[in-house]
Amino acid sequence: MGKFNKGILLLTLFAIVVGCGGSGTEQTGTPGSMFVGGTEGLSVAFAPGSLPETVMDQDQSFAVSLVVQNRGDHSIENGADIKASITGIDPADFGVSAGDLEQSPDTGIRGAQKDTTGATVSGETISLDFPKSGNFAHQKTIAGSVQYNVRADVCYKYGSVANTKLCILEDMLGTQGTEGKLCQINEEKVIDKSGAPVTVTSFRESVSSANKVAFVFKVEHVGTGKVHKLASGCLADFANKDKVRVKIDTGISDGLTCSGLQDGAASGSTYEGEATLLNGAREIRCTQTVNNPTDIEKLVRIDLSYDYKQYIQQTMTVQHVGG
Repeated sequence: MGKFNKGILLLTLFAIVVGCGGSGTEQTGTPGSMFVGGTEGLSVAFAPGSLPETVMDQDQSFAVSLVVQNRGDHSIENGADIKASITGIDPADFGVSAGDLEQSPDTGIRGAQKDTTGATVSGETISLDFPKSGNFAHQKTIAGSVQYNVRADVCYKYGSVANTKLCILEDMLGTQGTEGKLCQINEEKVIDKSGAPVTVTSFRESVSSANKVAFVFKVEHVGTGKVHKLASGCLADFANKDKVRVKIDTGISDGLTCSGLQDGAASGSTYEGEATLLNGAREIRCTQTVNNPTDIEKLVRIDLSYDYKQYIQQTMTVQHVGG
């Protein structure tokens, strides 16, 4: 089988990716949001027919095509931040080199988005063909048949954004009552967030003192892959597993402190550090000082950055010519 035609792949993108790739989770954001929402980053699928169920051990060549779509809101600008590989087979057994089983796209992949009318524009779809040169062909004569688990691994840098609001009041302690107040401090806040496999799932604000508010939010892994430290290349060692870079920006430069983050540091209205997810989640607690508070609502933006790895797998049988 020759290389799978890229033009046909892109024309049939919807059937391929929605039918075969990822979890098939419906992408839904907060009502009125300009985020597409959902719990996916990239979805990956073998193009239909590109990985044969059965090949002969002699005189049959084939290629494998992956269809990759960005189903989250985050755009991956640099193709080098996406690394795909075929594993589960010895390249020498199929007449190729190890380098032929690894590649990155030439360009990045635009994320899903909403247009000015609020309609969803699907994220970009690309195809990656393996091997990078030539074709696969089994090199040895076998007796009977051998079954291989052919896997496609994809590691990529991804990001998430969550927006909410802090309530700041001149009378933080409520000594003058709560009637007619601009907003409520002690409550769970609505979060507007981008579609991604790691996200902020809750945010609650409370009064800390006459000039301070506190808030706690949860960072949670909601996808089906594995979370790794940003720019780690998805290394599976303990030091790089379940690490998420977290940046909080309240827009208030009077003093922000947070706990639950390693190597945390404040700068102006921001606080940044690294969270280690335990059982897929981590709560971050912060206190914001507000000098001379007045009745206002302030936008809080939380950015999450990480490497993410996922895979798909399919069986292929190599059969001796003649049965």
